Amino acid sequence: MNTENACLGCGEPFDWGDGECPECGWDRDEWAASGRHGLEKEGHGEPEEEGGSGGGLGGLGPIR
Repeated sequence: MNTENACLGCGEPFDWGDGECPECGWDRDEWAASGRHGLEKEGHGEPEEEGGSGGGLGGLGPIR
C-alpha cells in the first residue's frame, strides 16, 4: 500500500499497509477495532444530565 506514517505506539515510521509496526508490534487493525479508535465510551459526547454549563458550547454562553 506504501502508506508510510509514524507508528501510534512508538512514533517510528512504518508502512501502515503492513498492519503491524516492526519496531514495537503496534497493530493497526486492533487499534481500529477498538471502536472509534478508543473513543467509544459511555457518556463520551453526551450532555450532562443536570447542573451542566447551560450553554451547550462548554459554558461559552449564548450565540449572538
